[in-house]
Amino acid sequence: MRYPRLRYHNERGWLSASDALLICFYIPHPNERIAPAVIRAVECFRERIRPYPFVWNDTGDGQAEPLDDASWERTRRKTLDAEPGGSGSLRLEGKDPGVDDLLVDYRGLSPVPLPWPERKEDVCVLYLRLPTEFLEERGAEHVHALALELAVELPFASGYVDFILCSSLLHEVGALELIRSRYPGVHLTSSGATMYVGTRVEGVHWMNFLGQPVLGELGGMSGLRERLALPGITLQEMSGERVLITLGERPEVGEVEADPRLAPYRVLARVLEPCLYRRKSMFGRPVPEELLRWDRRFLE
Repeated sequence: MRYPRLRYHNERGWLSASDALLICFYIPHPNERIAPAVIRAVECFRERIRPYPFVWNDTGDGQAEPLDDASWERTRRKTLDAEPGGSGSLRLEGKDPGVDDLLVDYRGLSPVPLPWPERKEDVCVLYLRLPTEFLEERGAEHVHALALELAVELPFASGYVDFILCSSLLHEVGALELIRSRYPGVHLTSSGATMYVGTRVEGVHWMNFLGQPVLGELGGMSGLRERLALPGITLQEMSGERVLITLGERPEVGEVEADPRLAPYRVLARVLEPCLYRRKSMFGRPVPEELLRWDRRFLE
């Protein structure tokens, strides 16, 4: 299947939004507990996507250095050895860092929850972005297997895999115009890891990973089986009170609003509604109504 090429350039002509394939996990545990599993997931990801290359390693001080074995080992040790209360973050980029290229963005927090009231819901995030060509070349079955392999050891609250439009925060409204009238299946999200989704669920997707506390709030595996026993919806139980819900054989963009291939998305949206994330005001700016409506498109 071929996917649409979506590009939004800002008023200066810079690329600010692009289509991509995204694998993302939200993990409500401190870095010192999950760092070994995260490092194994990142190393597995790098190996499985070859020959797609990561070229740059963000050192964490606003600088980037070429990614080689020595550079990776320094970042690996920094993440694994971070003391309680310290950051375990890492960021790997492709040849041309930007919204249309490879990205691994891990934000590791300690402690979780953070002590500041305005950030008490923040969690650790592992954000893995690939160009759309990877999905088209390898196929959805390969992507499904890769994401499941990465998820096995991660104690996530939620996670997902989908064809997305990733955008800088400042240009989401402009980027939305690329999909609003034509591709109701496309998820609009940020161009990097965002910790404030917390233990909520960031929308409805092709692959939906649910863990605790979300799974418990929805009645557990038995409750989901009863409510999602429909064609086009597959439930796969995972160890550690986790589940994967897959909608159809591949990510769907939805050529029209009433596309029947999006029917499972609407069913799952109604089930997940109590746990769905609602965008928050950022930097004192209210959330544009267009974005809120787009996030609820499967519920209206």
